[in-house]
Amino acid sequence: MTLRLRFDDLADAIEAHTREGEFACALLQAEQSDFVRVNGARIRQAGLVERGVARLRLVQGDRQAVHLLTLPGLHSPQGQALRDAAGAGRDAVHRAVAEALDHLRALIVDSQADPLLDVNRDPVVSDDRGALPLSKPFDRAALIDTIADAAGTADLVGFCAAGPIARGFCSSTGSRQWYERHSVQFDWSIHLPVDAADGGERRAVKASWSAAELDPQALHRAVLMSCRDAQVMARPVRRISPGDYRALFSPRAFGDLLEMLSWGGFSARAHLTGQSPLSRLRNNESRFSPLLSLAEDLDAGFAPGFQADGYLRPRRIALIDRGGFSDWLVSPQSAREFGLQGNAASSGEAPDCVRVSAGALAADQALAALGTGVSISNLWYLNFSDRPSCRVTGMTRFACLWVEDGEPLAPIEAMRFDDSLYSVLGEALEALGDRCERLPATESYDGRATGGIEVPAALTGALRFVP
Repeated sequence: MTLRLRFDDLADAIEAHTREGEFACALLQAEQSDFVRVNGARIRQAGLVERGVARLRLVQGDRQAVHLLTLPGLHSPQGQALRDAAGAGRDAVHRAVAEALDHLRALIVDSQADPLLDVNRDPVVSDDRGALPLSKPFDRAALIDTIADAAGTADLVGFCAAGPIARGFCSSTGSRQWYERHSVQFDWSIHLPVDAADGGERRAVKASWSAAELDPQALHRAVLMSCRDAQVMARPVRRISPGDYRALFSPRAFGDLLEMLSWGGFSARAHLTGQSPLSRLRNNESRFSPLLSLAEDLDAGFAPGFQADGYLRPRRIALIDRGGFSDWLVSPQSAREFGLQGNAASSGEAPDCVRVSAGALAADQALAALGTGVSISNLWYLNFSDRPSCRVTGMTRFACLWVEDGEPLAPIEAMRFDDSLYSVLGEALEALGDRCERLPATESYDGRATGGIEVPAALTGALRFVP
């Protein structure tokens, strides 16, 4: 059963069971995911998750009541069984929606008024399914054969999720907005044997690969590359002293840094309540390098073109333009509270479909451009140490290497950095990579997430490591 068919059943049920004078809407989060857990380059667990959860809302004036509804019938039979299941699933959805609306009618009487409540009641219709892959089932055997061949005897541990994920917004006034993407995402790490002579420190290389469908050759190359990094990681650890070092951030590590700017950096509410780390940028008191430009760009395809209140989002919003503040994100609630022009941001006012402009640094020249310094593949434990100064602290992790004269020599021990991004990505920023890597969100705790970033590598002349 397609996810879209069940969404249409949900929309039909809401229109059919909402009474005159009422307004109801729902945001659907759905997926049909093959998943594979890998350990030692072998399958250890495999299964299928078919799930659809709708956040059903009944709205009366400035009051609302909310009910989470798990949709029945999200399975994929064939032939006559498909037709029978379609009818049974449709009936089950109608019964569930009717019961949920009765429950919400009883709840909304005692709900508190929300003067900022703003839901789009216009009958907006949209359908964004991207480029659909070939109609063939996910090949677990091809996945594991590719991994095993590339990894050899390496201790590869990973998780793969494949299949469609979808979001939909529908309402009793006829709104039907749909977003669907098919993808294969494989996250893995290669763990090295613990060396007691080197203090027993655990070392690993972490990597990921994603595409619209499984491409064994591309995945093979990606796993081989992480295996080569693991060979360098097997060398004795280099301990470096605190201080400023030249640093080459991989696209993933650079993306980790830029994600910190989403913690209120582009939120209108955060700026107007004095909580934004980019207040100085917006006030022209500080700037990033002219090399840095980034935008919320829905054409990257990581997220739907509508938000939870049913408003269509602009296709592109420039957030940082050549180092300067360009625009902010304004949710319907903030627009109402502060008297602003809204741009249909989510309630959190954080970008989730980010494109960073590439530079001119070729990948095969990046280490030579670094010269002597640190090549950083991953960061973790990131947090603000001084929010007004946009000062960030965090740790290096996984394959972070000491490089001399463009040659990786040894892994470095985990180091903490603490530095202002106005410095690291300001005067110290020397170059950006000439190609951007697509890094979709990989969270799956409460269903597979949407969102992601297209981001290049970044070379900075100074990153401060601290004791």
